Amino acid sequence: MTDPVETHQTDPARDSQPERIASVAQRLHVDVVEHETATVRVRKLVHQEVVDIPVILKRRVVSVERVPINRIVNEEHAPRQEGDTLVVPVFEYVPVTELRLMLKEEVWMRFAETEETSVHRAEVQKEELVVERQTGKGDWVAVPETPSSKDGEQSAS
Repeated sequence: MTDPVETHQTDPARDSQPERIASVAQRLHVDVVEHETATVRVRKLVHQEVVDIPVILKRRVVSVERVPINRIVNEEHAPRQEGDTLVVPVFEYVPVTELRLMLKEEVWMRFAETEETSVHRAEVQKEELVVERQTGKGDWVAVPETPSSKDGEQSAS
């Protein structure tokens, strides 16, 4: 070791030479060593349950009524719609002293729609993820759910 107290003499020849100062630098090197502290497993459970599903059933009911007309006409005409009723003409050629076309009858078909609400039972499946952690050789312990952040990473507790 050197003595902390130095005497410094001024030498004109020495003053003209540059002084040298020694510097010491330390470098730090850091490594990461992985060490397993626990094991995590994720299980997916599928639950089935029966739920009631409301549906609307539509039913179309057709009633048919035959209406006798027995009227002589000059020509046949096509079926026509009158509101919710479809009228289908039925023609017949009848012998008279001369042959004439007679509208024998009309078939009136009325359409009515009804709606009813019905409940059907259906089996649905729901999935659930269970995250468990095991430290050392111990038992598996469920990890409580942690809300996720916007970027999908779990928030720090």
